Amino acid sequence: MEGATHKPTSQRIRSFRCDPLDCNSLECLILILHPHPCSGRIVLVTGANKGIGLETCRQLLSKGATVILTARDEQRGLAAVRNLQASGASDVLFHQLDVTDSASVSSLAGFIHDQFGKLDVLVNNAAVHGVGLDTQILGSSVREYIPDGKIKEEMRNIDVLSEDRLDELLQSFLNDFKGGKLEENGWPTRVSAYVVSKVAVSAYTRILAKKYPKFCINCVNPGFVKTDMNYNFGELPVEVGAQGPVFLAMLPDGSPSGHFYDLEEMSSFEIAVVTGANKGIGLEVCRQLAFNGVKVILTARDETKGMEALEKMRDSELSDIIFHQLDVTDASSIASLTDFIRTQFGKLDILVNNAAVGGLTVDMDASKASKPTDDEACDIPDWLKPHVVQSFEMAETCLQTNYYGAKAVTKAFIPLLQSSLSGRIINVSSTLGQLRVISNERLQEELSDVDCLTEERLDRLSTLFLKDFKDDLLGSNGWPTMASAYKVSKVLINAYTRILAKIHPALCINCVNPGFVKTDLNWNSGILTVEEGAKGPVLLALGHHDSATGFFFDQTEASSF
Repeated sequence: MEGATHKPTSQRIRSFRCDPLDCNSLECLILILHPHPCSGRIVLVTGANKGIGLETCRQLLSKGATVILTARDEQRGLAAVRNLQASGASDVLFHQLDVTDSASVSSLAGFIHDQFGKLDVLVNNAAVHGVGLDTQILGSSVREYIPDGKIKEEMRNIDVLSEDRLDELLQSFLNDFKGGKLEENGWPTRVSAYVVSKVAVSAYTRILAKKYPKFCINCVNPGFVKTDMNYNFGELPVEVGAQGPVFLAMLPDGSPSGHFYDLEEMSSFEIAVVTGANKGIGLEVCRQLAFNGVKVILTARDETKGMEALEKMRDSELSDIIFHQLDVTDASSIASLTDFIRTQFGKLDILVNNAAVGGLTVDMDASKASKPTDDEACDIPDWLKPHVVQSFEMAETCLQTNYYGAKAVTKAFIPLLQSSLSGRIINVSSTLGQLRVISNERLQEELSDVDCLTEERLDRLSTLFLKDFKDDLLGSNGWPTMASAYKVSKVLINAYTRILAKIHPALCINCVNPGFVKTDLNWNSGILTVEEGAKGPVLLALGHHDSATGFFFDQTEASSF
């Protein structure tokens, strides 16, 4: 292949089981990467004298690539090359490489530069596990094994995370390991070095993808493969394990970068469900979560509207979103979605309970001449109040959707959320659900006492409210009279959030006011955009307040109930 003159078209790096403590050595090789068409690529595979690395070389050779097989031990590397040549492969050569030795890395980089003048594909396969390996860890979303919320937050926030900060975190881990402080400082205690190295290389992959936007840089889980690494406890043969790295190594131009792949399928580090997501804040929450690398299940009661929303997302080149029908008031619909997620993913990381109705209607023709002002943003605007129509049937539907529906969905998903070691529930609420909207002091006191409050008592309060609504006793019994059902539903969901947080301390469960956002729910009388309104739910969903549970957030800041 020496002297080839193909027109440059694409580059790719396969970050796969790399030693994250030697990132500078990796960049030494990145600097000689050069675009090249699919056929005749020059490919470098580290740690390739056996196992998945050797099989990756074999499959790449069968696809017409020229492969540079590397290994730390020269004799074993040469033996591996002879093994491939005996099988009929000719475009394979060996070069010694110790990924922890900068001189060894520089020697290889110089060799490739002199021999080929470029490199098309880099497969970082070399790895050690650093301990007698717990095989349950392999193939998992290892970031979930970092207990500390602050560390997880830093690893997730790729817009802020830097290579230098990543190195600092790794040094902190080693210091805590040496000082016997892993558990105290929120690091994993099982297979700790291996897990932290995998978390770090996943984060480093995303950092590199931002730094080199013209390259195709991804990381891949090969599956639980039977190798020396896991003492042959694996379930898959190396032939299957190599398919993911080879698939990514041969990707065409314009392929995704900065992603995590599970075998040959693009995967996400986390799975999220957003209810009532075909428009407004829910749809924008889906968009922002997908942009941050989360696989999102967009749900809506109306299948046609849900599919239309999905197409909008795909038009924005956000492909990691799928649709599933969900009516939060229908037990069979909830069960169908639960079964789908259990079968497809086996867990759920994020539940955003956003589905809601207003519990009232407005005579819009009569209100067209009026306009909102900023000081009306905390309640129904004065210009709308004369045109508001409320009925018992609307109130009943409002509570069934906003309170009982959110409860039913949450209960169905609790087991799947518990399968994630960082499960989060975000209940989209409102400042109209703060206790100040209820003038009855006894009710206020009861709803404030989270130590004594129970779900059963909340249900009785809901029934009492509906009875007073039907008997026209709202004002005399201290309930809100304007947008009454909506306000009470949000008061109840706020209280339910606190109860749930006590029952499930391993989950992060919060409620959030997105702000007075311009949506169909308020007849576009809001003052904030949906992009602004989605920020609070998304921050909580991404774990930026991972240590907080049982709180009410006003947009992005913790507030009072």
